[in-house]
Amino acid sequence: MNRKSIRIATISACAAMAVAVTGPMASAAQAERAVKAHHAQQTDQVTNAQDGIDLLAAVEENGFEERLLALPKNPSAEQVAEAMYPGNKEAQEAALPILERPATEIASGQANDGGAVMYGWSWKKTLKVTQCVGALGAFVAGNALLVMKAKKFGGVVKGAKLIVQAGNKEERLKLVIAMFGEVTGVTGLVKSCS
Repeated sequence: MNRKSIRIATISACAAMAVAVTGPMASAAQAERAVKAHHAQQTDQVTNAQDGIDLLAAVEENGFEERLLALPKNPSAEQVAEAMYPGNKEAQEAALPILERPATEIASGQANDGGAVMYGWSWKKTLKVTQCVGALGAFVAGNALLVMKAKKFGGVVKGAKLIVQAGNKEERLKLVIAMFGEVTGVTGLVKSCS
């Protein structure tokens, strides 16, 4: 091999390595864009649904904890619904019957959908999580320390999903105590998220 051939082989090898290294990066970025586009499409479908609204997808998570912090302690269901769905009167009206209804009604399957729909979860679980988001929101409302502790677990919505997914009452209680410590009202919160 002469010098020119070695130089061409070296440049070709470097180019191949550069493509091999940057190819997966481009693929990861493309995948991330595709996931964001899919999420935006699902949100649009929920927003434009004629037959109801997906109450979990409609929760405005951006700034949710700050809106809860602005509420008084022991807020009304209307105040919690406004914090969950700011400016979305349709979602607020669909959520109010769920937030006001006893957890036992939802657990027993006696609950009516109230015009809400869901995507990707069972209807019963959607009701439970929506009610738990409201109960957890009311629990931390107006208390900066509890809001900060909820944020450590990914926020109120993620915390509510974790609580509902816990296997039984004892596991839910352990999870809530791990999240907030032994503060007054944790057993009521667990009961609301059953």
